[in-house]
Amino acid sequence: MTAALANLADLVRRYLPVERARVVDDAVSRALSGQVRVLVLGEAKRGKSTLVNTLFARDLLPTGALPVTSVATTVTVASTVDAEVRYRDGRSRPIGLDEVAELVSERGNPGNVRQVDTVRISAPSACLPAGTEVVDSPGTGSVHQANTEEAARARDSVDLAVLVVAADPPVSQAELTLAAEVMTTAAAAAVLVNKTDLVRPGDLAEIVAFTRAAVAGPLGSDVPVLPVSLRTGAPTELVAWLGERIARCGEADVVSSTARALRRETTAVLDGLRIEYELIRRSTEDSAGAVRALRAILDNARVAETAAVDHLHGAARRARADLDAAHERAVGAARAATREVLGAALPEQPARPETAADLVRHRIGDLAAGRCAEWFNRLGAELETAMHAGARQALSGLTADLARSRQAAAEVLGIRLDEVPMPETAAAPRLPVLELGPEVVWRELVTTALAHRLPAAIRRKRLHRHLVDWAANAVPRPFGRARSALQDWLQDNACGTERALAEIWRAQLAALERGLAEAARRESAGPDVQLDELGEQISVLDQAVRELDTTVLSAAAR
Repeated sequence: MTAALANLADLVRRYLPVERARVVDDAVSRALSGQVRVLVLGEAKRGKSTLVNTLFARDLLPTGALPVTSVATTVTVASTVDAEVRYRDGRSRPIGLDEVAELVSERGNPGNVRQVDTVRISAPSACLPAGTEVVDSPGTGSVHQANTEEAARARDSVDLAVLVVAADPPVSQAELTLAAEVMTTAAAAAVLVNKTDLVRPGDLAEIVAFTRAAVAGPLGSDVPVLPVSLRTGAPTELVAWLGERIARCGEADVVSSTARALRRETTAVLDGLRIEYELIRRSTEDSAGAVRALRAILDNARVAETAAVDHLHGAARRARADLDAAHERAVGAARAATREVLGAALPEQPARPETAADLVRHRIGDLAAGRCAEWFNRLGAELETAMHAGARQALSGLTADLARSRQAAAEVLGIRLDEVPMPETAAAPRLPVLELGPEVVWRELVTTALAHRLPAAIRRKRLHRHLVDWAANAVPRPFGRARSALQDWLQDNACGTERALAEIWRAQLAALERGLAEAARRESAGPDVQLDELGEQISVLDQAVRELDTTVLSAAAR
């Protein structure tokens, strides 16, 4: 089966741009050697590099408090430790592990200004079979756009995917989009829910259930969802899943993902070739008229895309304004309720002032947390409804407009173009962990009052003042955290929908743009020669797609 893939790759490679041909060569090379590639992906600051270091039981990759990784790094399981850097101009050189951070980190290589293609490290691992490749990809969604682009490059060739998300904040729409994108190539995936040490133990089951439900769409309902704190423990369940999957399906997974990658690259050029062929086939007069009609279709579609994006941004602005206003009202109501609990003085019972103060403080804490949770859930549902309505209108409207444009283009040219599926919508926001503030702050206040050995009446007055000051800062805190979670969700939702709009455009009409551009480039050449060449290319690629579909199905059945 791998030999057949190599033969198909040889047929297809000549029609691909150089950069895409490299992706195919890399995938086929691994298929022939049987090397399984595990891609670790996710948003920035989820713990991807920490996971790779844990799998190899040594600090191979830099980690930190800010988005760190700027270049994809491949670590291969081997008996010795060494490293090499490969540049985009084709150069390569051996490096020491102490040089890795300067080449792959945002601090040492911001925006990949050094034009590093990849850094490859070899190291022993007690967790993974020899030859297994683990790729640490840059986090998406950070302020560094180049990192997001590097991460997209890393997803081109992958057999198994490990999506690293955080326990809090919850899995986002951007992460679900990542999962859907990687599964166009990967044969299987697992989800690692990291940073469980940052949430209450009683909340963990709910977080895992929420994550499992959210990823079921892009990854399937049977995908492993594995909670862990990489700061305090080891990813034992993930290691077991990887080991079992590689032993049972490793060869079939490599074949399947390679066939998927090759099919993706093949189909990416087919529509463009068909459009180009039809434009050249027509007479000069007919072709010129078709080109004018197609350019008008593209212009109208661009107007539709701009209108959809503007509608989306307007919905996001209105939702953000509603959120800010609702936050102010909710905090004001909570403060008013807190003042009623505080009263003018501490209650006379219990007799010990510190005990009375603790009881009042806990009442305030419960009141603020309860009101905040109720507010978050109510407003979250309202925002979800508003944003989903806006997204559906933008997405469905643009999809319909572009589908009509694509159909019109097909009718003008007299050819068939495949339909494109609708993107997924965002998951609903989830309540974050709500905390009123560090316990140590209140304990220090109480201890100070006791240390002076003041009379109970004076301590009672002082503790009441401390409570008033503490509540003024503590009560708004959970509302601020909840608002921040909703703001992040709004931003994430809007960005995810905008990416979906761009993907709809790319899928529906990018081939039309390419075909027009290529036809214009070739218009001075003899049409008969061009048609023969294009017809051969289309025939070869059509046959390759059929054979690749058969290969994917055969690998899945193994």
